[in-house]
Amino acid sequence: MTRSQQFDTAAAGGWSLANRLFGVGFRRETYANLAYLLARFPLGLVYFTVLVTGLSLGVGLVPMVVGLPILVGVLALGGCIGVVEAELLSRLRRRDVSVTLADPRELSVTEYPKTVATTPRNYLLVAFGLASFVVGIPLFVAITVVFSIGFTLAATPFVYWIPGVGYDFTGLRGTIGVGWLSVDAGSVVGASINTLPEALAASAVGVVVCLAGLHAVNLGAWLLAGLTERLLTFQSE
Repeated sequence: MTRSQQFDTAAAGGWSLANRLFGVGFRRETYANLAYLLARFPLGLVYFTVLVTGLSLGVGLVPMVVGLPILVGVLALGGCIGVVEAELLSRLRRRDVSVTLADPRELSVTEYPKTVATTPRNYLLVAFGLASFVVGIPLFVAITVVFSIGFTLAATPFVYWIPGVGYDFTGLRGTIGVGWLSVDAGSVVGASINTLPEALAASAVGVVVCLAGLHAVNLGAWLLAGLTERLLTFQSE
C-alpha cells in the first residue's frame, strides 16, 4: 500500500468514526429507538394495570372456579402483549418478528384453554408485561432528565442574556468558616453563567450530554429489542 493510499484509508476511517460519534443526532434510527424506549412507560403502565387486575381477580376467585377462566384470559393477554411488541419491533426496529395466537374460533371450549395454558411463551410474556412497568419508569425519568439538562445547557448562548433567565449552578448559600478564614460556599461548589465564553462552554457541555444520551438510547434500544425478539421467538422443546 502506497503512502497516499494509507493516508486515504486513515482519513476515511477518521471520517467514519466522526460520523458515528457526531452523526447520531441526524439518523432516523436514533429517534425511532428513542420512541421505542419511551413507549416502555405507557405500555408498561397499561400492561401492569390489566395484568395485576386480572391476576388478583383470578387468584382470588379460584375457590369459586370462576378464577380459572380469568387466569386463562390473563395468559391469553400475554400473547396479545407479544403481538404488540412484535409490531413495535417491526415498525421502530425493522425486525421481522411475528407472533401467532391460538384462535378461539378454531378450537373447542376445552382445547383453547389447554393450548393457552400449555404455551410457555405466554407465561414469559406476562412476566415481560409486568417487568415493562418496572423498567419503563426509570427509563422515562432518565431520558427526560438527561435531555432536559442537555438541551438547557446547549441553548445557553441564546437565552442566558435575557432578563429573568438565570443559569445559577450554585449548590450552597452563605459562608463556610475554616478557622479564622470565611469562604463563600457558592464560589467553591457552584458557578453562574454571565458571559458569552461561559455560555459557549456550557453549550458545548450540553451538546456532549445530548450526544452521549443519544448513543445510550441506541445501546439501550438494541439491548431491549434483542431481548424482546428472543422472547417472542422462544419455542418450548
